[in-house]
Amino acid sequence: MIRFFALLPRRPDIDRQRFHDHWRHPHGTMGRQIPGMLTYVQGHQFDTDRLGPGQDNYDGVAMPSFDSPKDAAALVDEPLFVENIRPDEPLFQDLPNVIFFITEEDVIVSRPPIGAVSAVDRQWDVLERPTSIHLLQFVHLDGNPDWVGTDDAELGLRIGALRHAVNRPSAEVHSDGAPFLGARQLWWPTLTAFQDGVDADRAAFDQLLGQAGHAVTMLAVSERFLR
Repeated sequence: MIRFFALLPRRPDIDRQRFHDHWRHPHGTMGRQIPGMLTYVQGHQFDTDRLGPGQDNYDGVAMPSFDSPKDAAALVDEPLFVENIRPDEPLFQDLPNVIFFITEEDVIVSRPPIGAVSAVDRQWDVLERPTSIHLLQFVHLDGNPDWVGTDDAELGLRIGALRHAVNRPSAEVHSDGAPFLGARQLWWPTLTAFQDGVDADRAAFDQLLGQAGHAVTMLAVSERFLR
């Protein structure tokens, strides 16, 4: 799967609530009509005491997915995007500081193995839920080149994440240089599940996220606009 990330800072004169609401509607309502997207998710950032400074550098992350890098790169030339989405962006986004990152996604835990969590947790599926708690980490170019480890899946399970993916730059799109070394995504069904998971094994949480080195890490409520 090709995952397109757009890291969005809000316009300085727009308050948080207005940014998030405008992004949901009308922007998100228009966006879900664009052909070629497999899924469309908005990750709305919010502060948590489980993360440190810099978690609010971006107010949200748009996350459509596509069949191919070519389809993802063509998004900005799609007529519906040009006619409807692009004119709406400057109404709430700080456009000069938006970052686009097109990646190949590797799901390392699609759902926990039998016995790792309760039976009801294994029934939870991020693709079937309108919202989820989503931890996103983007590894800066001067971060750790070995940010993906062999025990990542185990560390994610130790902190209660029910799904875990890593994303690497699409060489086809970013042939002249990607903005990040990669991205990590972890999902929980609720905020309480995230907090309980992290608190139960803070060492695993710190190890998993700390191995990235210099990175942007944020927690978001991800809202699914298109399956």
